Amino acid sequence: MQAEKFIIIGNGPAGFYAAKKLRTNIPDCSITMFDREPLPFYTKIRLPDLIAGKVEEKKLFLSSSEDYEKFGMENHLGTEVASINPKDKNIVSSSGQIFHYDKLLIATGAKAFRPNTIKGISNDGVYVLRTISDARKIMEKMRTSQKAVVLGGGLLGIELAQALNGKGLKVDVIEFFPRLLPKQLNQVEAAILLGKLKKTDFSFLLDRITTEIISSGNGLVIRTNRNDEINTDFIVVSAGIKTEINLAEYSGLKTEFGIIVNDKFETSGKDVYAIGDCAQFNGKTFGLWAAAKEQGEALADILSGKRTEYKPSAFNPILKVTGINLDEIRKEANDGSAGVRKF
Repeated sequence: MQAEKFIIIGNGPAGFYAAKKLRTNIPDCSITMFDREPLPFYTKIRLPDLIAGKVEEKKLFLSSSEDYEKFGMENHLGTEVASINPKDKNIVSSSGQIFHYDKLLIATGAKAFRPNTIKGISNDGVYVLRTISDARKIMEKMRTSQKAVVLGGGLLGIELAQALNGKGLKVDVIEFFPRLLPKQLNQVEAAILLGKLKKTDFSFLLDRITTEIISSGNGLVIRTNRNDEINTDFIVVSAGIKTEINLAEYSGLKTEFGIIVNDKFETSGKDVYAIGDCAQFNGKTFGLWAAAKEQGEALADILSGKRTEYKPSAFNPILKVTGINLDEIRKEANDGSAGVRKF
């Protein structure tokens, strides 16, 4: 009997941990991995620590090229998938090679969101932080800079602000909403967080809509809807993520803001599954490392008959800023909102 062929598109936590679990559960299966990044699997949640100088780049890698051979995976890292053909059960790489599968796992993740409503959002000196390559560009710019602005007061934005400030830069955080972490904290909790963060060396401009970014000499000027004009050497946009669903859309799979899946991660295409940040389950996407890892392992169990459906855990996002604990802030607010929340 011929070994079952699995193709996985995406080498993030969903794809990588799905591959590992498949190899454990179905030892004789064939696994082929594709990802546009040429690097082995690494943790993105520690990229602010890399910028802060708290960790060396090599420490971010959770695998090596040799690991893929050890796991018996065919490795196509640095290779983009151009199209998926569910009817013929094959994919086509950017170089035109055709690869056939029995089951396809889409784990394309998400990319950093750049709001196109902001004029000048693509100017030189405007960065995002989603990959090691992004971090390298920011660290290079830091060497000749004294001030930075972070657009976005979410978890990553606050962590990034602390990282930049810790390297000696003056940092402003501009947030669209009137409070920080609107997805994680209520108004009282957010006020407590802001009070604690005001003791740091970076500042916050809340309830601001960034309207324009202007190149000025060697730096940039940010304009907002409240007539602020903020000078800076560079900007990091931390305005959330956008699911990577273009490939699925072009292939005719059903999508909304993610690739629509059921409790077995089945998409609208036969033998095509989606997991991680790109998957829309029960009307929502998760955008969390822990959720992506859990989904990857859950799908491997479903495909190998070890479970019948996926039931998500409750995930509690963590703010990795020195001296601040969100659970303690919730308790301090004393409004009954302490504890784990589902998102």
